[in-house]
Amino acid sequence: METNLRAPRVLFSQEVRYEIPPFQRRYVWEQEGQWEPLWDNVEQLAQSIMDDGRTEPHFMGAIVLQQKRNSSGTLEIRTVVDGQQRLTTLQLLIDAIQEVLEGRKHTGPAKRLASLVENKEEFRDGRPDNAFKVWPTVVDRDAFRHAMSNDLSAADYVESRIVQAHDYFKGRTEQWLDRFVGETKEREAATALDTAVRTALNLVVIDLGESDNPHVIFETLNARGTQLLQSDMVKNKILHDANIDAEEENRASSTQREMWPFDNDGWWADPVGRGVQRRPRIDLYLNHWLTLRSRKEMRAYDEFRTFERHASPRKNAGETIQDVARDMREIGDIYRDVEQQRRKDIAKFLERRKVMDVGAVTPLLLWLLSADLPKTTLANCLKALESYLVRRAVFGYSARGYGRFFVDLISRLDAGQKDGADKILLRYLADQNKQAAQATMWPDDSALLERFMTTPLYQWLTRGRLGMVLTGIEEQLRTERAETQEAPHNLHIEHIMPQKWHANWPLPEDNSGEAAIHRERAIHTIGNLTLVNNRLNSAMSNAPWDLKRKKLADYSVLFLNKELVNEGPQVWNETAIEERARWLCEKAIKVWPHHDDIDTAR
Repeated sequence: METNLRAPRVLFSQEVRYEIPPFQRRYVWEQEGQWEPLWDNVEQLAQSIMDDGRTEPHFMGAIVLQQKRNSSGTLEIRTVVDGQQRLTTLQLLIDAIQEVLEGRKHTGPAKRLASLVENKEEFRDGRPDNAFKVWPTVVDRDAFRHAMSNDLSAADYVESRIVQAHDYFKGRTEQWLDRFVGETKEREAATALDTAVRTALNLVVIDLGESDNPHVIFETLNARGTQLLQSDMVKNKILHDANIDAEEENRASSTQREMWPFDNDGWWADPVGRGVQRRPRIDLYLNHWLTLRSRKEMRAYDEFRTFERHASPRKNAGETIQDVARDMREIGDIYRDVEQQRRKDIAKFLERRKVMDVGAVTPLLLWLLSADLPKTTLANCLKALESYLVRRAVFGYSARGYGRFFVDLISRLDAGQKDGADKILLRYLADQNKQAAQATMWPDDSALLERFMTTPLYQWLTRGRLGMVLTGIEEQLRTERAETQEAPHNLHIEHIMPQKWHANWPLPEDNSGEAAIHRERAIHTIGNLTLVNNRLNSAMSNAPWDLKRKKLADYSVLFLNKELVNEGPQVWNETAIEERARWLCEKAIKVWPHHDDIDTAR
C-alpha cells in the first residue's frame, strides 16, 4: 500500500482507467451539498492565482484505488475502492471547464484539460469507452458518456445527477469568464481556472497492491474516534471559572444546567453543515455567537481561543462568568427560534433564509432579533436583507465574502440608534453598488430583468432556490380575497415548453442551427417555467401547448397558472417566453424591492 498526495495533473496524466465496480451506488452528489462548495473553492483558487500569481492547495479528501493486472503497453486499470463520488465529480468538473474553454477558443488551457479526461487513441484498443479515464457504475454509464462527449446530446438524461453536475459546472464556468471584460483579461481568467483545477486541487491517493484487502482498508479509513469539541472546552472553562466542582458537575446539578443548558437535549449535538464542514450544532452556534459579540469574522475550530479572549476583558470590567453564560443562553434561545423557524412574525423570511442556506448572515440576524427594534424597523431590515440575498442568489453570486461584510454591518448598527437601524442597513447595502464589485453588490431592477429574460436559471440555480422565487411570485399574486396567501408546499417546477421539445414543438421550417441553440437556452429561462404538483407534472410531460394549457385550466389552482391559461398566447414560443419573463420580473420586484422602494419613513 502506498499513500501519496496527488493533483489532477498527476492523477490523470497517464493513460489509465479508474473503474467503479458495479456493486457501488450510483452517482448521488448534488449541488448544495457538494458541487457548489467545490466550485466556490475552485473560483477562490483561480482568483488567488490571478491576484497573486499563486495559491495554496485545496484538499478534496481521499480516494482508495487497487491495481488490476494488465499487459505491458495496454491501458492501466485500477478499481475505485472508495472515493468514487469525488473522483467522478472531479472528471465532470474538468470536462465541463474544458468544453467551455474550447468553445471560447482558449485553445491552450482547453487542450491541457482535455488530456486529463481522455486517453490517447492508441490506448483505447478499438473500444470508444476506453477514452474515459473514469468509468462509472453500470447505471450511470450512458449519462456519463453523453455528458462527457462534446458531440453527443444529453437531452435524454436531464434527470441524471451526472448530467446535472456537468451542466452546473459549465454554467458556473461561463459565469466566471463573463466577469472579465476584454480578450486579454478573459484569457488570463481561463488560464487561472485551468491552473487551479489541474494543480491546486489535491487528493490523498491510497494505492493498494493486489494482495491488500480493500475491505479492511475501507473500514479503517471510515473508523471514527471521539474528539474533544470546541464546545466541550468552552463548557469546561465556564464551569471551572464558576467554581462548579467535579462532584457537582457529575450530578448534572441545576447550577450546571443553568450555566450550560446545551446538554439538555440532542438538538444541540446534531451535526449540521455540508461535507467536511459538518459540525455539532452547538459548535456552529458558538461560532455565530462569538462573531456577534467579538465583531470579528470567526474561523472554524478557533472558538475556544476566541472565547478566552472574549471572556477575560469582561471579567476585568466587572462582569462575571455567569453574565457571559447568561448572554450565551439568551442568544441561544433566539438562535433556536431561527433555526427551527419558531418566530411566526418573520416566518417567511426564516423559510427563505433556510432555502438560501447563507450561514454567514446568522450573526447579523441574531443582532436584529436581540436588539429590541421597533416592529416596523425590524420588518424593513428583514425585507431589505431578504431582497439583497435573493437577488444575489438569482445571479449566482458567491457568499464567500459575507462573513466580513455582515460583521462590518453589525458594527455600524451597534453604533447607531435602534429606531434608525433600517436606514443604516439600507444605506450600507445600497452603497455597495457604488463600488460595482460583484462580491457585495445588490443587483438593481434592470439587471434582474436581463437575468430573468436571458439566463437559463433552471440550470444555474438549485431547485430549492428557483422554487423559492416562483413561490414568492405566486404568493405576491394572491390578494386578500384569496382563500389563503400561502402557496401549497411540495410543488414541482414544470417546463411549459418541455426539455424534450423536438416531437411536439417543432421549429419553423426555415430554422437554422442558431434557432435550435436559442431554443435550448430559452426553455431553461424563468419565463418558460411554472409550478405544478407532481401528479400534474407527470400527466403533462412533453405534451403540446394546447393540451398543457387545457390541463392547467382543468386542474391547477395556482395564480401563476391562471395567468398562463387566461392571458397566455395561442402559440407558445421564444417570444412568449420572453414576455412572460418580463411579467414575472415585474412581480418579483414587488416581492424583493431594491432600496429605493423600501419605505423607512416614520
